[in-house]
Amino acid sequence: MSTALILSDEKPGHLNQSVALASMMKWDTHIVPVHFKHSAAKSASYLLDRLQLYTPALLTPLSALSKPDVIISTGSATFYANQLLAKRWRIPNIAILYPRGYRLDFHHIFCPAYDNPPNQSNITALPINLSYADATWYRQQAETFQQHHHKTEKESVGIVIGGNSRRASIQPDQLKAQLTEIFERTPEQEHWLTTSRRTPPSIIALLKTFPFDYQLIWHEGAYNPLPAFIEICQHLFITADSASMMSEAVSHGNAAVTTLPVLYRAPDDKLQRFVSQLEAAGCVTSLQNASTRTNKKINLQPLIEKALG
Repeated sequence: MSTALILSDEKPGHLNQSVALASMMKWDTHIVPVHFKHSAAKSASYLLDRLQLYTPALLTPLSALSKPDVIISTGSATFYANQLLAKRWRIPNIAILYPRGYRLDFHHIFCPAYDNPPNQSNITALPINLSYADATWYRQQAETFQQHHHKTEKESVGIVIGGNSRRASIQPDQLKAQLTEIFERTPEQEHWLTTSRRTPPSIIALLKTFPFDYQLIWHEGAYNPLPAFIEICQHLFITADSASMMSEAVSHGNAAVTTLPVLYRAPDDKLQRFVSQLEAAGCVTSLQNASTRTNKKINLQPLIEKALG
């Protein structure tokens, strides 16, 4: 079995995508954190990469590493180190997310289609973000949830709330109306809630005015119930501000997925394009289209296997 060295910027959403890819390819993994020494070092890395000059002087010291078969990394803070080690060892390397500003001569690049990557043989545009794909793991997460967090025999809907970012924001009045509509449309079902580290206090205060049967506020507990929601719930409602949450929801389980519109800070924002592409593919519907629902899922494994052949 091949061994993949995963270079991690220690952002969970990035690390999870690298681990998901290695899992799909059935590679053993060794995870190593990597960081630039300071912001000026990251700025310099763009120029040095274009000049094809690679030096560890820009990075915090790496632990002693054995040569792997392949390198994987996700996110701009990892791409320079990825190229440095791949060239040192002369092995294939994979970038996840579009390495904007860096050379595109990785062995392969997997990036979201909404980034509009160039048509290049070593680039595969993905309809959604990578997420962990093991069905057994999702069943185990559901069992843990039911045994230790919340047990019910009733049907349930999951409500997944993200938060504000430089791309989008959740408007309290709009969300209040959306939640009211969800509760009115699903009176016989339980209502489960989970939030994100980005969920602002004003939104949390609003959420606490609704009678959820189960709720997890991010800063009140480290547990992540989203995998269990995906496995158990018949219907998921997700704020349209997080590509990773929406991607995971349309990758696994059987739940119908409905997005809750948010305010995008720029016209034709890439998140807005992403949601539109999911709607066009028949994988999600918007709460604005209350009469329709869909539980169509996307399996990235064939795309990944074809690209890495």
